[in-house]
Amino acid sequence: MFRMQRIRTAAASLIAASLLAACGGGGGAGSPLPTANTGGNSPIGSTGPSSFRWGQRMLQQASYIGPLTKPVALAMLAQPQLQNEAGLITYAQQASTPGNPNYRHFLTPQQIGQLYGAAPANQAKVAAYFQQYGIGVGSWPQNLVLSLVGTSTQFTAALGVKFGYYQYGKERFIAPIGTPHVDSSIPLAALNALVPIASQVHNYLIRPSTASFGPGLSPQQVARAFDFTGAYNAGLTGNGIGLGIIGTGPIDPNDVPYYGAAFHTRVATVSLIPTSPFFVEPATVPALLGPGFPTTGFTLPPPDTTPTSPNYSACSSSGSGVPNYQTCNLEDGEAQLDTETTASLAPGVNENFYLAYYSFCYNSGTGAIDPANVGVTSCPTGETLGDAEGISIADFEIQQAIADNRSDVLSLSYGGGETNFGAAYVGLGGTGLGPSEFASLAAEGIAVFVSSGDTGNAACAVPSAGLYPTAPCVSYPATDKNVVAVGGVNLPVDGAGNLLGEITAWADQTTLGGNGTFGNNIGSGGGVSVLIPAPTWQAGLTLTGGNPQLGGYRGIPDISMDADPLSGQAAGMYIAYGGTIGAFGGTSLAAPQAAAQWALVLQACKQSATCGNGSTGPYSYRLGNPAPLFYQIASASANYASVFKDVQYGENQANQNGSLAPITGCCFSTPGYDLVTGLGVPMTGRLITAITQTPVN
Repeated sequence: MFRMQRIRTAAASLIAASLLAACGGGGGAGSPLPTANTGGNSPIGSTGPSSFRWGQRMLQQASYIGPLTKPVALAMLAQPQLQNEAGLITYAQQASTPGNPNYRHFLTPQQIGQLYGAAPANQAKVAAYFQQYGIGVGSWPQNLVLSLVGTSTQFTAALGVKFGYYQYGKERFIAPIGTPHVDSSIPLAALNALVPIASQVHNYLIRPSTASFGPGLSPQQVARAFDFTGAYNAGLTGNGIGLGIIGTGPIDPNDVPYYGAAFHTRVATVSLIPTSPFFVEPATVPALLGPGFPTTGFTLPPPDTTPTSPNYSACSSSGSGVPNYQTCNLEDGEAQLDTETTASLAPGVNENFYLAYYSFCYNSGTGAIDPANVGVTSCPTGETLGDAEGISIADFEIQQAIADNRSDVLSLSYGGGETNFGAAYVGLGGTGLGPSEFASLAAEGIAVFVSSGDTGNAACAVPSAGLYPTAPCVSYPATDKNVVAVGGVNLPVDGAGNLLGEITAWADQTTLGGNGTFGNNIGSGGGVSVLIPAPTWQAGLTLTGGNPQLGGYRGIPDISMDADPLSGQAAGMYIAYGGTIGAFGGTSLAAPQAAAQWALVLQACKQSATCGNGSTGPYSYRLGNPAPLFYQIASASANYASVFKDVQYGENQANQNGSLAPITGCCFSTPGYDLVTGLGVPMTGRLITAITQTPVN
């Protein structure tokens, strides 16, 4: 595999990284965090400040470095006051819970918008407010959020606060200096990405570049070990099912077919789905904007930069700055793993790869968007191109998946610690942008599988920055109650994929420490949420073997698949250009494996004479969030032993920087449900039989 230095970190937004280049080196603790408005203009027509969620809790953990010296491009999501946010989250659980009167009565995006989203008047007020500052505004039919693209100059005018540089560990980003505010008459509930995620969110991926784990398992070995082959023998490959990947970066469209050829196996066709919020037309165009008005700026992403590209050497030679994505757009390892894994294990699916990208030109002096140059690849002299892509604007991709409603199952392989990243998405009582997004997907019947994390019960740690928590911390959005959190195991198989022994939890002792550093891996993410109340299907669980009790909060993971790099599935980058294929690991592998498995379950349901009974809408074969079904199956001892491989060995305690002393007191694999591997590993054919009552051999 090509060994190259990524100049775009998986965690930082393009904007944050661009500022890193502009700001230069430096370091240190910085200045005390500003708490007062430091000179931003008062918003137009302001009659008093209104409060809204904007991620200040994340900002409190960072150090202030200094003010911006020039305008930069920014993208945010504005959440107007919703009609019934808590009701949406409740309905999503009802629609996924067997026995509930609303079970499998799924909604369309338009129905979500009408019943639970922002009222048209609230949507219009928030849109018009930001449009008067020249900020491009877009929306989706579910009416949960508005997309905002503009410059720091425009957002300073709109929010009455200037922006500056901050540092968290070794990561620099920009955020407001002081408290942003809008006119009190504006029904704004939250602004997301106002404080960039920076290092607090990351992929749960372990790549061959960090340690040598061998060639990796073939898709056929994994399929045999997890009983995909029984489903294949019954003609189930995911045919007619939409499987979506929430993209973290660009893919090479040639790599998936090359991957299939390398293993002599059929693979699915992957379609790129760009983010496309529809432009919200302003009621009036204020005179200060002139004759033009900026559109949303979202367009097709640029092609990834290949080893044969003239710009490839510049991309891979230095980490000192972040170039324009139009000319330097390195292929993303996470995206390759996700697409190659799902396309090979569920070769009949219609695979949808969601990738958000926007671009626009703005005046380098005034910070005003040039409305004639939006969604472009280059800018006129004197203007600067602002763009962003992938994980830094992944919520735009999730909104698109809700809006187009074409994927029956989604895989998501990133997250961050609840007390930093999660706090920006989850408000009191488990509401907020994140819970609303995943509730909308579940209300549509879409199954979502999320990686539980690679640092055991220490998801808030940032080892690369020397930051180690002393209290347990789990990962969001794995803890969301409308997703399936997927942990990791070690998969001991022979060359044909036959199990050679017991499946064990992926943990430090099975991987032998990876490359010896905390940042490489600890093991399957798991523990107890501090933000999300326990869903009904986890009520009554009693944990044993030293695991903490749930105490009324969500426990993760729910199930587990392969994640140990020593038994990781093979994947590759730039395969069409000579890149080698090697073992990948982390729960970034486990989530797409589980998503592929569920695609086969849905095809079986689609073909069953009884599985669709009682369901409504055009997707009668959908089953909603699979988690309640998993727990229902496990509640009957005979079914549990038949469907699940109960993992009873391994732990995911985190050790600080390689020391022997654990920094958390959690967690341990035990018989039954535990906080390392959840219910265990579902076997595909047996799972299909349990759900559809159709024998699969």
